[in-house]
Amino acid sequence: MTGLKAADIFLAAFKNCVENIIKALPPNASPSDTITANAIRIIGTQLNGDFMRLQYVIEVVQARICEDPAWASGTAVTVYELLAASIDPNFSHPSIEMSAIKGAILVRDQMVRAGQMQFQHTMTAEAGWNRGLVAFLGQQCTVGSITSTTPRIALHFLDCMLTSGSLENNSDNFDVFLGFVMCAGPFLDSFAGFKEQLTVRMQKLQECAKALRTTHWLAVYGLLQLREKGW
Repeated sequence: MTGLKAADIFLAAFKNCVENIIKALPPNASPSDTITANAIRIIGTQLNGDFMRLQYVIEVVQARICEDPAWASGTAVTVYELLAASIDPNFSHPSIEMSAIKGAILVRDQMVRAGQMQFQHTMTAEAGWNRGLVAFLGQQCTVGSITSTTPRIALHFLDCMLTSGSLENNSDNFDVFLGFVMCAGPFLDSFAGFKEQLTVRMQKLQECAKALRTTHWLAVYGLLQLREKGW
């Protein structure tokens, strides 16, 4: 057995392990669940400082996020939190320019990059926005610690959806958007500077709602009332 062949076998075994673990996790996994924590810890310990392995893990997680909205809303952030907690703190990015990004921060960095790339893709998808992906992006506003989003990123996602021409023409997209606002709204309101910016967006949404069907207009009205009452 050559060294290269052995490396290929070990890599294939690692990928198979990752796929099976992520596939087996239920849609309501809790960070305090021992089985879930141990499963993700197994993945973390088998990264062996290999950046390509980390990228593969994120690829598998993001794929399930896009395939399973329930899992995206209930388990995905937990997976990333546990992965960030179990990774070697000295695990660094291979690029010299980014070598200062290590451990848990590296997990967050790669997660954010993957999410942003997929978001840009789903915004142009003819079939409509991916419900699981947007739900996951919204969850980053409400749960998580290491992997939580920033108000600037959340506002960027909100702006992209609000200004998209397919928001008004696709009922499913509109529902996806409202779900995101329900998560991002309270998050943005918790930051003084961004609270004012959210108000501007909500006013724009209110104007757009005048041209929408009655059910959508009522949904927007309900959302505005909910915000006035502190969510």
